[in-house]
Amino acid sequence: MMDLPEQDYIYKNNKDNTARFVLGTKGKNPLIVMSINPSIGSPTVDSPTIGTVRHIAEFYNYDSWIILCLYPERATHLDELTQIADPALIEENNKVIEEILSQYPDHKIWAAWGTHYQDRDFFRGCLESIAKIAAKYHDTWMSYGPLEKSGNPRYALYIDPGWGWFDFDVQKYLEGADFKND
Repeated sequence: MMDLPEQDYIYKNNKDNTARFVLGTKGKNPLIVMSINPSIGSPTVDSPTIGTVRHIAEFYNYDSWIILCLYPERATHLDELTQIADPALIEENNKVIEEILSQYPDHKIWAAWGTHYQDRDFFRGCLESIAKIAAKYHDTWMSYGPLEKSGNPRYALYIDPGWGWFDFDVQKYLEGADFKND
């Protein structure tokens, strides 16, 4: 792993570093990303996802970027992620998400959680809570590129740089039928 460039970071994790609630850089017009769960990224440790987000933010003239997650438990591979959600982690995650989104009303959020959304039953409840927070601040959602065959927005690593942005109706997504894996 390589060190990230010097910037003014937004970062919150728990005491034992098993959860990350937010990672990003400060700015007036951030690319806000809603991913699935965090892995290794921090202000001093780069990850492939951070590299992609940083590149897309720069390409589309955002002055900063912020990565939030549906669930804050760190796991590089989804099979390492708990099967049962910790309500205290969800509560803290929602608190941090509200703190961030309240600073950027009427902003767009990049839905970037990918097909692993179906792999844990609790992701849906997490997204429902987050969607309510976003609606409170009149934030809207977008996806990068066409949706997966399953109907899920693509994960930030699995994109073609030329696809561009598409509107994403998070309420319609939440109201939709069960999705099947690709």
